[in-house]
Amino acid sequence: MTIRVDKKEIRKDPFLRFCMKTGIPLSILAVLLLWGGGYLPFPYVNPLFVFCTSLAILIGLAYNVRFVMLSVRSIREQEEHAKQKK
Repeated sequence: MTIRVDKKEIRKDPFLRFCMKTGIPLSILAVLLLWGGGYLPFPYVNPLFVFCTSLAILIGLAYNVRFVMLSVRSIREQEEHAKQKK
């Protein structure tokens, strides 16, 4: 028996959806701030870029950790279900 992880089902998790909906726009904002930091004369653009980038990295890390946790949980449930069938 092969064990497969249903990625579509895992991505329905509310926390993962929150991470996607906040992390993607935040990373786009960080890229825009990086690009604009060289051209805009405002001194607060670079610290704002660092803040947005670090927050986007933390959200991405949290997303990946949660995704792996849910994947492992799904695999364990499938293994237990397979053992009960035997």
